[in-house]
Amino acid sequence: MAGEGGAFNGNAGAVSGGPSGGSVDAAGAVGFSGAAGAPIGGAGNASGAPGSVGGAPAGGATNGPGFYATDFDLTESPISEAGHWKQSGLDWTHIVTAGGLAYGTELGAGGFDDSYAYLGGAFPANQSATATIHLEAGITASYQEVELLLRWSDSAHNAIGYECNLAFNGQYAEIIKWPGPIGKTKADFKFISTGNPVPGGVHDGDIFQADIVGNVITSRLNGKVIATGTDSSISSGGAPGMGFYAEGAAASKKFSFTHFSATGL
Repeated sequence: MAGEGGAFNGNAGAVSGGPSGGSVDAAGAVGFSGAAGAPIGGAGNASGAPGSVGGAPAGGATNGPGFYATDFDLTESPISEAGHWKQSGLDWTHIVTAGGLAYGTELGAGGFDDSYAYLGGAFPANQSATATIHLEAGITASYQEVELLLRWSDSAHNAIGYECNLAFNGQYAEIIKWPGPIGKTKADFKFISTGNPVPGGVHDGDIFQADIVGNVITSRLNGKVIATGTDSSISSGGAPGMGFYAEGAAASKKFSFTHFSATGL
């Protein structure tokens, strides 16, 4: 959903060919498999980096904390990857994959019908999600976001969990708790951390990560903390996921993900 970061310039700035923050440290490091949904490691360590290969099944849960990784090789609408991704909510839009990208389908008419999907495997309460950003110039939406989701669950008319979002132009990076039923106004959502403009902006190839440990939620870009806050209202359950929001123009491939991984901590 759109953050509280104020008005936007409608066009993305210059897009670089790599991460804006230099090398990624252990807090932001992640690897990816060459096939959609194939695991590349066992349970993650406390920093969020995946461990060594341990013979885990393709996607979903490992023998310890959950783990899943994908580079979106399939063309799907909505995303499924053999049932590893879920979305039961009827009041929100879907994520699709094509050409190695995952992106939203929201029409951008101003409602909070974000596109989202989350993993169906079992994850512990402490969990992490990491994605690689694809960003192109020429975005005309007033608001366009990528989102990482934590402790997420849903049903037909209910979606609840924590959203860590990032605006395409770096104007804000926020942490928000969804209310359950679709939000009608921003007042329906709980803003845990607001504002947080990103120094240097956002660039193609940046690594976006979000973690929750206990009641502490933290998001990072290229290993550097960009937003953090605490909330105890969802203490357990749910799984990591991803989302996209657009307002003022339809969501597009221009701000999307090329890779995604999630791990228990």
